[in-house]
Amino acid sequence: MCPIVRAIRHSFLLCLGGLASSAAAAAASDNANIRPNIIIMQPDDLPFFEEWTPPPNTPVPPARQSQTNSIPPTAGMPNIERLRTNGMQMMQAYAASPSCATSRYSTLTGRYASRSAVSRSIAVAATVATAASDDNPAAAAATASVTVPTTKLEDVEDYGNDCSRDNIAVQFRNSGYTTGMFGKWHLSRIDDASYTYDGAVDVVKGCGFDTVGSLYVENLAGGRREEFNSFSDGTFSHNMEHMTYEAIQFINDAAGGGTPFFAYFNPTVPHGANSIDMALSDFSCRDTPQGRLAFDPVIPGMVEDGDTDCDSYRNSIKRRADSADDYGPIWLDDSVGALLQALEDNGILDNTIFVFQEDHGQETKNTLYETGLRIPQFVYSPGTIPESTLFVGPVSTIDVGPTMLEFAGIMPSYDMDGRSWKASVTDAIIDKSAHPIITWSGGDPCIFFDNERDRSVRCGCYKYILIDEDSIDEFTSTTYQRGGRQGLASDVEVLFNLCDEFGKYATDPNDNKEAVNLIDTSPTEATELKEILQCHIDRTAPSVNEYRFCGMEETKEAEPEKPKVIQAPAVTDITNTSAVILFQTSMAAKARIMYSPTRRGLRRRRNRKSTRYVRTRASNDFAKTIKLVNLKPGRKYWYRIFVQGGERSKRKRSFTTLRN
Repeated sequence: MCPIVRAIRHSFLLCLGGLASSAAAAAASDNANIRPNIIIMQPDDLPFFEEWTPPPNTPVPPARQSQTNSIPPTAGMPNIERLRTNGMQMMQAYAASPSCATSRYSTLTGRYASRSAVSRSIAVAATVATAASDDNPAAAAATASVTVPTTKLEDVEDYGNDCSRDNIAVQFRNSGYTTGMFGKWHLSRIDDASYTYDGAVDVVKGCGFDTVGSLYVENLAGGRREEFNSFSDGTFSHNMEHMTYEAIQFINDAAGGGTPFFAYFNPTVPHGANSIDMALSDFSCRDTPQGRLAFDPVIPGMVEDGDTDCDSYRNSIKRRADSADDYGPIWLDDSVGALLQALEDNGILDNTIFVFQEDHGQETKNTLYETGLRIPQFVYSPGTIPESTLFVGPVSTIDVGPTMLEFAGIMPSYDMDGRSWKASVTDAIIDKSAHPIITWSGGDPCIFFDNERDRSVRCGCYKYILIDEDSIDEFTSTTYQRGGRQGLASDVEVLFNLCDEFGKYATDPNDNKEAVNLIDTSPTEATELKEILQCHIDRTAPSVNEYRFCGMEETKEAEPEKPKVIQAPAVTDITNTSAVILFQTSMAAKARIMYSPTRRGLRRRRNRKSTRYVRTRASNDFAKTIKLVNLKPGRKYWYRIFVQGGERSKRKRSFTTLRN
């Protein structure tokens, strides 16, 4: 067996105090045909607490060795702990990219942030400019710079439709879900000089959300209240009551209408862009990004009607805290409890999947080291997942999107990098209900990480980081700079063995596995991972952007069959203003026709038109007709058939309407 694939698959096989009940498996079966509600909650800069089996700590100076990162001792975090202990804890969860916007992009798209249409277009434009100045027209953009300013959920012509099509909110909405986004966004380039709250809401709604509430465009202003920074004019700060209130109203409306929902909930706490202490003391829950409310929002579990007003509730946070560092986690935990209560009150808790994850690591934030990438991730779904379940294989934020879509029975209409872990979970629960310790069926995949122009890969126990050499000279590699300051191995190429002598992922702070570079002492592993990472760099190159497997062949999954057009389309019933197109697909699918008066026009969104999707069915041998109307007499039209989640027709075909 390859030395890298030597198993850490069983490295986390720990003894559990109890067994999963067969009732939970039965409940999962009963709910199999009900589309679940989905909540993804991604708090900002929450610590990775010691109780959550953290990654190895960075080397600690003697003066700080007595400090620990623990859950608030007096108040605790009972609601978030409920998600963890009564659901499934991902024991090796990673952010695909270690900063706020880049991690959120990977979660919402199921793609690596290096595929962002914005970052790719910027990289290609910069390369063209450099090639022109160097008289080298053959130059090609090798890597995109993955940063907060360059990673946005926006459409860019010729580079992708990240906002209008290629994200999970659009996929849910197009499949009958109602969709909502609440809290921090950080995924649109909005001009602060012309900013209005309603205008920003419209931008976010354009990316697949029916409802947008308590919107924070970016991080809050820092420092004095009168400063204006990142769309905060000093009239509001962190406001978990209002954010939670808006989300609960959305949940109540969806439940009342019997509609499944997808909610993307992004608390601003405990991020320190504004002081949590100042937010609790100097502001009210009436002070919101959209203006001052005329009432205290009532949130069962936080601000109670006629019992607890906003000021009293906020004072209770401070009373329950042991230090100011506890304010944010307590406030966040109360919000989780209020959301769970709303689900219970509406009778939909058992049919809801609640994903709780941090956006990135904290100790070496914005770097490719473990403490910049490893995140807590818990999945709570009482009707589907037994309590005390552990998923021990490595997972990434890019896996969340495809997994949630598969639970909802939705086939995405665009390519994703992520891999669904639904089958691994449901098969284990049904077949091994007394042993809720789960890993990837078929073997652990290699997972990749992007930050700035640096890249990294982890396969099994080994992890390889490649630093862009120009970034070292330009002092733009955060990984290289912070790693050296933190006592971690820092060079152009570094290789780590993340496991101990027993093959288990190491979490001992006194034996940090990223302090020693093995690049010279483990040449076989270094060469193997370097080749795998180069595959990833090549497939995500801005001018290429291909979707293909990179990793160990032992863990390569068979490609699922995709629907495709199997019979050359035929055009019938042509008139001067209409035509009927007959086609057949290989399996049940949704398809539509793109058409344009010019062949080149099919490539440009503004020059083409599209029909609505129609569904092909087995009862008609997967054959379907679509009628094109409002055509111009005597004109030639080019068309192509697109199959959702499958292959488009191979050739562009044409027909000519009759003259008057």
